[in-house]
Amino acid sequence: MTFPQPVAQMQAGDHGCFSFGTEAEQHEVLTSYIYTGLRQHEQVMYFAAGDPASVLDFLRDSALEPDRFVASGQLRVIAPQQGFLAYTPFDPDIMVGQLRRAAARAFDAGYEGLRLTGEGSVLRGQPGSDRWPEYEQKAAEVFAVDPVVGLCQYDRRVFSPAEVAEAESWHARTVGPNPIYQDARLSITRMFEPPGFRMVGELDIAQVVDWLNWISRAADIETDLHLNLEELRFIDLAGARMLALLSDRLALHGRRLVLHELEPAQCLVFHLAGWDRLPNLVLSEVQT
Repeated sequence: MTFPQPVAQMQAGDHGCFSFGTEAEQHEVLTSYIYTGLRQHEQVMYFAAGDPASVLDFLRDSALEPDRFVASGQLRVIAPQQGFLAYTPFDPDIMVGQLRRAAARAFDAGYEGLRLTGEGSVLRGQPGSDRWPEYEQKAAEVFAVDPVVGLCQYDRRVFSPAEVAEAESWHARTVGPNPIYQDARLSITRMFEPPGFRMVGELDIAQVVDWLNWISRAADIETDLHLNLEELRFIDLAGARMLALLSDRLALHGRRLVLHELEPAQCLVFHLAGWDRLPNLVLSEVQT
């Protein structure tokens, strides 16, 4: 399984695909994407699927203060009727021409680049929607030539898993949230479905202090907490003990800790310590 690239790592020339299943996930990734562009003095254009006011509202909720960037022209949130639905039926060549002109205007205005994002659901059921794959291909050519970065959004509540997989195949990379914890050996990224975190790297005694701080935050989740350990290469007894401690914290609130994709050797660490018998700790081995 290939995990998404953190959104903060996107650079000029990137053409990324971001699929989301909740508004919280969408808002977290888009806030980071937009903030990075504004901080780097890029012009940001957001082709909304609905009322632009809803985009500005979630940016305000994140303390981004979008209004001053809108006033200066650095941030543009574009309604469907002025964006993907400006011409019917949808014509990829017209839309790509608009992107090229927008890039030229951004550079003429002194911006370091142009940062684009749009919601694919806006064309759902609209005339010309069958030409969307053609648009994705031609838009990628804009990103490859000019210092432009693009993030295409696909709502998993609207698109089927097969459609999302096809959309991902049109892009050089998939994109997701940034890590909430990272050091030289371990990174932890939030998951939204199911609610929890994905751990990549190695978990051992070296992270005890930082982990104790992180555990206090993780235990605030109001449902069972899921940890995906598919890319956790190593866990020692101290690391397993920290997960057992997190399980104890969750038990105080009647919640479980569910560990996904454990290797047999990792399960053995929990078994030897007897922690696999904790009533609210669920160990799920990787399926071979």
